[in-house]
Amino acid sequence: MELEVIMSVTESAIKIENVTKTFGRFEAISDVSLDIPKGSFTTLLGPSGCGKTTLMRLIAGFYEPDQGQIYIHGQQVNGTPVFKRNTPLVFQEYALFPHMTVYDNISYGLKLQNLSKQETKAKVDAMLDMFGLQGLQGRQPKELSGGQQQRVAFARALITGQQILLMDEPLSNLDAKMRVEVRNELRELQQRLGITAIFVTHDQDEALAISDTIAVFERGRIAQVGTPWDIYFKPQSPFVADFVGTANFVEGEVAAIEGNDIVVRSGSSLFRVCPSAGHSWRSGDKVTLVIRPECLSIIDEADIGGIRDNLWSGVIEKNSFLGRTIRYWVNGASLQWIVDDTSPSVRGYLRGEIHFTLDKHQIHVLPGAAR
Repeated sequence: MELEVIMSVTESAIKIENVTKTFGRFEAISDVSLDIPKGSFTTLLGPSGCGKTTLMRLIAGFYEPDQGQIYIHGQQVNGTPVFKRNTPLVFQEYALFPHMTVYDNISYGLKLQNLSKQETKAKVDAMLDMFGLQGLQGRQPKELSGGQQQRVAFARALITGQQILLMDEPLSNLDAKMRVEVRNELRELQQRLGITAIFVTHDQDEALAISDTIAVFERGRIAQVGTPWDIYFKPQSPFVADFVGTANFVEGEVAAIEGNDIVVRSGSSLFRVCPSAGHSWRSGDKVTLVIRPECLSIIDEADIGGIRDNLWSGVIEKNSFLGRTIRYWVNGASLQWIVDDTSPSVRGYLRGEIHFTLDKHQIHVLPGAAR
């Protein structure tokens, strides 16, 4: 049995086991366990104060856990100092040396390796090329854009050949367009080098776009771990569904079970749902339906006749133009709906009454009430 545990530990680049960290009376992390596979991109996602940055600093060695163990490449590192963990951390503030050039900032981590000038230059040149910083090696940080400074910070962290990279909201100082550009570059680089990346953010879109795995934090605990797809479309709690994206929550009761479908009654409305496997539903069960706005389809009145289930009408109260979509808030069937029109260039702005429908496979069911 002991051998099996050791083998399981070594399969992960980082393994967190039942870790708790308190500051005075405040419990920042409470009994958290998490496996981070080698070569993966894992994001710690959650609102401010949820514990994600605390866990990052525990991995890096800036904090020590009050309880639990942390393993890196199969070795327990509790009590191991920061400089021996080989886990460079890129902060929100890039922490570049303002009096040093780009070349000196990037090469700083090589000083302890006693490399020749030729070897150092070769490694720095490779980093400059990798991050698109050619020609900037003689500049100081104040002469760089925010995106360029961030690339220098990544290059400095990776030049010593580390296989783990920790990032604490590293893109939050960039404008929206630059954030997308740098995060895509970072994801491509992580995949090309095969490094293990752990990324802290409160930005849901960012997490969904670049992660292999997302760990959603809620009040010092992990609420759910899964792929971006599962986190978004198969949330395990109302908190995850509400924090990651936008959702309509419909509380109701299972009124009937018909084959693989369940019929849920909410007020005067009936919902036909084909729920995911893994839960046995019974008539009378209290449930919450999670419905994403983009899963609701606006239809023309002429098409109503061919639809039997999950068809509603409502009156638009307000709208918001989001570029690729127009979001409508609609009152209908005793509910207020959020409905996204994903083809705004076809219909333009809608007003008054609209009709909308929903595929029964696109409704996610949670047991119990939402709140």
